[in-house]
Amino acid sequence: MIQISKKKLPENILSKLFSLFFEIVGKKDDKDEFKKIIDDIFSESEQIMIIKRIAIFYLLLKDIDKTAICDTLKVSKATVCKFYLLTKKSDGIVFYMNKILKQEKIRDFFDDIFYELFARPGKPGTNWKVGWQHKFEKERKKQTGL
Repeated sequence: MIQISKKKLPENILSKLFSLFFEIVGKKDDKDEFKKIIDDIFSESEQIMIIKRIAIFYLLLKDIDKTAICDTLKVSKATVCKFYLLTKKSDGIVFYMNKILKQEKIRDFFDDIFYELFARPGKPGTNWKVGWQHKFEKERKKQTGL
């Protein structure tokens, strides 16, 4: 549980602080530079909490079963349900995640075509071991979303 002072900051100061935070964290092109800054700002447990929250949004938008999300991310059903309700009224992260999911659907579409043409088990000239591994990986992805 985070600890925040009960004394509220004035709105103009809060806005300036958010702008500073965005300048420091939001405008990074290099993944390593971003990681160094995040490591300095957030503790390891805070980073895991944020990553899990983003993953819950992502998996809910992919229509993954709530129980599977709980098992995969090791979170409670109450947490998943809370984020499910947030997806219904969110404008920010849901919009951005939907853009990511559209790109992923296109990539999955071409992956499925490649699989059917070249890697499906039982197709003449196919490496069956690779084909079955690919099939099981696809099924796991459908169930867990990751």
